[in-house]
Amino acid sequence: MTSTTETGNAKNVDNAEFLIAIIATFGTKYNPSNPAIATTALQAKVTAGRKSINDVSLAQGNFFQAASAREEAFKGLLPLTTRIVNTLKASTTSENIDANATTIIRKLRGSRAKPLPEPKPTAQGEVAVKAETVSVSHKSFDSLTDSLDELVNLLATTPEYAPNEPELKLEAVRAYATELRAKNNAVNAAIAALDAARAARNRELYEPDKGLVDLCLTAKLYVKAIFGQSSPEYKQVAKVEFQKNLI
Repeated sequence: MTSTTETGNAKNVDNAEFLIAIIATFGTKYNPSNPAIATTALQAKVTAGRKSINDVSLAQGNFFQAASAREEAFKGLLPLTTRIVNTLKASTTSENIDANATTIIRKLRGSRAKPLPEPKPTAQGEVAVKAETVSVSHKSFDSLTDSLDELVNLLATTPEYAPNEPELKLEAVRAYATELRAKNNAVNAAIAALDAARAARNRELYEPDKGLVDLCLTAKLYVKAIFGQSSPEYKQVAKVEFQKNLI
């Protein structure tokens, strides 16, 4: 028989289903006064638990798609802005304007966002993404979009900047800045959705007294109470293990 000591959110749900299958063999002898550990109630919690895990998986996929799209969109930022500043300096702008543009470029280079590390699946199939890694990357992209907006504002107030190249014209640069802001906002929304999905999963599985794991442990205790610690029935359910420290 497959070991029931494997850990993970999905494994907890699998083990809950296994526990319900064992309890079903007890027939009418399993008749708790606590409605939360009735077999039908436990099965409903299993269904909700599986959905919560699936919701995290979907939210995680959306996050990585949004992050990938953002990273692709930002690839051309530094080359483009370098061309813009060089074009600005080649015009008849003042030294003060050129210095301001150079300062913005330095900020863009200093806050250059690095791509997130390649995600690795955990034992339960969920991709591990460190919160601090996401936070640092998020701040970098925020800084890049803010600096680009600053450059757009500088160009908008500099009549000497009048390039002939379509991609360098103010309208094109402004449209690009809007696109990057939208891509960054999409990632922010995806992060919020992922955090919410994980919080909902954690409540479904691990909320004290009401989560699936605690209810299964209570059901095991009830089996122990009605059949006895040395009974074959209790020995069956005692082998089904749950892990509580996965939040």
